[in-house]
Amino acid sequence: MTTANQKKPIKSAVVATYAAATILLIAGWFIPAFGYGQDIAVGDMMLIWYIPAIINAMFARTVIPESALGGRELPAFITEPEGFNAPALLLIVYLIMTVLAIIFLIPVLAGKKTKRTSIVNAYIIEGITLAVFALLYLFSAWNAGLYTTVTGYLNITVIGAAVLVLLCAQCIIEKGSYGVVKTFLFLFSYLAFMFAMFAVDEWFDIILSAMGAEYAVSNMLHTLSVQGGLFNAMGGLEALKAFADGTAVVSGEYTTELNIINVCVIVLFVTLALNTAIDFIGLMTGSKCDKDGYPLPHASGKIIGIVRYSIPLVTAIIMLVCLVIDPAKVGICIYFAIFFISLGLELDIIRLALVPSQKRRAEEMREAARRAAEAEDDVQLNMLDEDPEQFYAPAGDAPENMPIAENLPDMVIPQPEPIQTGEQLEISDIPDEEGEEPEAQPYVYTPRPLIYNGPTDKFIDTLATEEKIEFCKAFIDKTKGDLPTDMPEYELGGNNEQFFLAIFLNLGKFRQLLSAKLLRKIYRYLNDK
Repeated sequence: MTTANQKKPIKSAVVATYAAATILLIAGWFIPAFGYGQDIAVGDMMLIWYIPAIINAMFARTVIPESALGGRELPAFITEPEGFNAPALLLIVYLIMTVLAIIFLIPVLAGKKTKRTSIVNAYIIEGITLAVFALLYLFSAWNAGLYTTVTGYLNITVIGAAVLVLLCAQCIIEKGSYGVVKTFLFLFSYLAFMFAMFAVDEWFDIILSAMGAEYAVSNMLHTLSVQGGLFNAMGGLEALKAFADGTAVVSGEYTTELNIINVCVIVLFVTLALNTAIDFIGLMTGSKCDKDGYPLPHASGKIIGIVRYSIPLVTAIIMLVCLVIDPAKVGICIYFAIFFISLGLELDIIRLALVPSQKRRAEEMREAARRAAEAEDDVQLNMLDEDPEQFYAPAGDAPENMPIAENLPDMVIPQPEPIQTGEQLEISDIPDEEGEEPEAQPYVYTPRPLIYNGPTDKFIDTLATEEKIEFCKAFIDKTKGDLPTDMPEYELGGNNEQFFLAIFLNLGKFRQLLSAKLLRKIYRYLNDK
């Protein structure tokens, strides 16, 4: 199996992820769940029926005649009271993203070199669509509340959640462990925003009621004397809306504390929304390696992350202190918000602490690559230059992959046949000049083909037969020569990156121990990983 074949599953997974996201975007228009809970007939609950009405709402005038609407007008929960209808605009953007996803899918499926194309297309389509969904929910929740929004846009709720899962999966497939970190950072920021801005505990009641455990959460909170929401059973978005309407978020006897709380609500909304947006973009951009495959252990990004997580954490703690001073009960959601902000902060602190070791690793990889490049320039690849007594053949006539003599135990070499050019002559027919011996004809000895029945894995499969024997003698049987004392063991099928690095960190020794062809293949394998 070649290195290219090793990357084939990753390429296929990325293409499949993009195709699945496209199918989901299309499905969002046909799932009969739009306007759920709004007294709409099931047959009218497909979003695609409302495209003409959405266009008219976006322009706030009749662009498409009412006769084309089929009697279907937009549900009240997505219509803004006055002026420009932002939710309608966002739904049109969703329609455009769906059409573009279908168009981009054609070259992705038809092209041969599709990995980079599919990644870029998927990130653009999925990223913009999910950002549109997020803005749509904020606009709608501002006017109609979160429950009405989620149930009314139930089709988009389901599709948005599925596309988000695909986006996280694609990030992990493409970036490995780095993608896992990015995914967790986004989830922590998203959950912190949700708990801070909405009375999420109400959703536990809704879910548990559907399971036959009605008011289980409310009863538990009552027992603990803890109110839901951010504070006083009010979500941060409702508090922000009250502030925008010109009224105080909260008011009462403790004026100083309440003024601080009013400011903290604004700071929390801005910083948590900003963190969620930054971490969402982080899913789609960035890489832990440069174009040559070397790690990029920059400390600046981690320091910025620590700062941007610290600000909302300190803000939430100040708010919590003020709420404790105020005789009002503290909402449970603020504790969850602090918890998820702390997780993101802790993760970036750990990442910052690992930067020095990552820099050392990057330098080791560059040094190994430099030595391997020197070896490729200096070492001759012709086997005859390494041991000219192994074979006898005219220059230029030796087989390309001629085996090494020491790899041919008990080989029986057939009797040579004379090689002649031109007309076939018997040896006895060649005239002798007076006093001269007939000129000897060159011979080529062709050994039997080698057969390798030893251990194998992805790397060993990339080697020629004689190279497999040479590699296994050197590093598995350890009969070819002494290895450095700090040389890692080669693990069949395992992660042997440190093993290969050690070869080039001890290149002077291995130049004498291994053939140039094998060294070159080890270098290329390491460089392609």
